[in-house]
Amino acid sequence: MAQFKPAESAYGTEFCRSQRIQLRLATRDTISPLKLDLETTNFKDMNVLFIHDTAVTADGMKTEMGKCYGELMQFMRENELRPLKFMAWYYVVRPPWTIDIAIETNEIPAHLSGRIQSRIQPGGAVLIAHTQGPYDQLDTAYSEIENWLKRNKRTAKGSPFEVYLNDPGSVKDASELRTDIYQPLQ
Repeated sequence: MAQFKPAESAYGTEFCRSQRIQLRLATRDTISPLKLDLETTNFKDMNVLFIHDTAVTADGMKTEMGKCYGELMQFMRENELRPLKFMAWYYVVRPPWTIDIAIETNEIPAHLSGRIQSRIQPGGAVLIAHTQGPYDQLDTAYSEIENWLKRNKRTAKGSPFEVYLNDPGSVKDASELRTDIYQPLQ
């Protein structure tokens, strides 16, 4: 997978913490539990560059993500753009996966090239699942998001998306992977 250095996760001024729920969830197929912390807050609009792609296998997903992040980073270097967050939108839960591999950037350039597209992800109220653990355990976090929505009588606004806070190539063990899952709220 392509090496990348995500921007530090800034829970500072752009986030207003209003609620924090501590959860420690064990999954049936590992000794190490997925660490999960749910937070409701607000986030600002995000300038997003992305590549829409499809992967048929988990290994294919890793390959495609590495390739797409490489293309996005090259485009950003050529256009003197600053990467802020590395992210992805998954539109189906089973293979073949349809995905938008994306990077939040400081601005959207006037001209795009190749497969690169842009959009503004509208900000607003959001439930964020802060996780630490292997990617193959993130389904637990998605289940907790669904449960939280039901318990709190809240409605999702659009698709959730993942924000990767560190790189699989930079950690010793998958249990160290940190991912935030954003679920925008009505």
